[in-house]
Amino acid sequence: MSKFTPTIGIEIHTQLSTNSKMFCSCDNDSRKAKPNTNICPVCMALPGTLPVVNKGAVEMAIKLAKGFNAKVATNTSFDRKNYFYPDSPKGYQITQMDQPIIQNGYVEILVAGEFKKIGIHHAHLEEDAGKLTHPEGADYSLVDFNRAGTPLVEIVSEPDIKSAEEAKRYLQEVYNIVTSLGICGGDMEHGNFKFDLNVSVSATDEFGTKVELKNLNSFRNAERALNYEIARQTDMLENGEKVEQETRGWNDTKGKTFSQRSKEEANDYRYFPEPDIPPLELKDDFVSQVQSEVGTLPIEVRKELYELGLNVEEQDILIAQPKTIEIFQQAYVALKKPELVRKAVNWLVGDYQAIVYKSKKSKLSGQALVDLIKLVESGEISSKIAKEIFPKVVAGESPQFVIEKEGLRQVSDDSELEGIIQTIIAQNPKPVADYKAGNEKVVAFFVGQVMKETRGQANPTKVNELVVKLLKG
Repeated sequence: MSKFTPTIGIEIHTQLSTNSKMFCSCDNDSRKAKPNTNICPVCMALPGTLPVVNKGAVEMAIKLAKGFNAKVATNTSFDRKNYFYPDSPKGYQITQMDQPIIQNGYVEILVAGEFKKIGIHHAHLEEDAGKLTHPEGADYSLVDFNRAGTPLVEIVSEPDIKSAEEAKRYLQEVYNIVTSLGICGGDMEHGNFKFDLNVSVSATDEFGTKVELKNLNSFRNAERALNYEIARQTDMLENGEKVEQETRGWNDTKGKTFSQRSKEEANDYRYFPEPDIPPLELKDDFVSQVQSEVGTLPIEVRKELYELGLNVEEQDILIAQPKTIEIFQQAYVALKKPELVRKAVNWLVGDYQAIVYKSKKSKLSGQALVDLIKLVESGEISSKIAKEIFPKVVAGESPQFVIEKEGLRQVSDDSELEGIIQTIIAQNPKPVADYKAGNEKVVAFFVGQVMKETRGQANPTKVNELVVKLLKG
């Protein structure tokens, strides 16, 4: 085991799902817009224009504070972060440095079977920059300012994370929070949720030299990049080399990080108070009213699922899909018995996922799932028939309706089954002789023949009992 311990802190940039941009009235959704059409004098910083704070973005930040068990700063203000880059029309960014709106919170994660708190140092409101594209083979770049001014919350963790696995779990939990609150669309491919990872390793209680891994947007790649970087820094220190403070990127194809630039210090940005936006004073009753709209948080659901014995992968599927967790919670209330609840979980994380992945649609209700499970438990249909009709149930039909319409109710009547079995026994003298000679495996042959004859509608348990009874008789 290495004597070097990693320390990880994470900065997450979450685009807010407001109707308009952070400081102007431009449409905040530019996914289908032509380049440089969702812009105005304010977000392009033309002379004489003044920014106005988006109230919806402030309300979303207040909700997020509750999701983070954090304090809302009732006196909060904006600052200018000065830097020049082609995708920044202002030549600076409006952000929050001295008085961020969210302070001193935490997020709970489940890792290695235990819940652990990861501190949130703060989270602040700011605006996004534009988007640069680099045409292949060209000696120029193109800039699209549609994204400039998009509302962001930057979430800054404490350096409490000690492994790549913990980092991945933290990122997933924050993602679950922002999407469940409805403040972020969660489309990582379009940059709704991206993050920078700060990592160092040290053999003492002192922090090592920090390296920043920039602009990742995949949980899997975050874990891979951190594992690689921790190993790279550890190897350097074990060989007597010095780790340099820098910003590195992640090459997914090669599976390694690469140097991009030396890291700027904070004072390079010449922060100062934003002169065009007065400080915000948030009244306690306003904060309480906004936070009263926050429902059950994902971690509360996870703890319930954990107590029910669901593993992390099952928890993740249910929590990440609002429709699925709604179905589960409805079914859980109705079923109550642990063994039946487990069957509901199996349906939702198995067959249901395959159907929804293919069709992209679901009209399944918790009650319909409960009805399907009870039909199998009562012996009215077999599990095989349940699987066959499940796609139609997901499409919105009731299990009872499908069964009656297609004549699929399970055959459990003793006299009816005995008649079928006796006919099959009479048609197969050799397997009968084999059974009487001590080969009990032929029972499965007769059960299979009965199931074939009844198109899978016979109760297999009942069939097995009757086959043995009639063969012995």
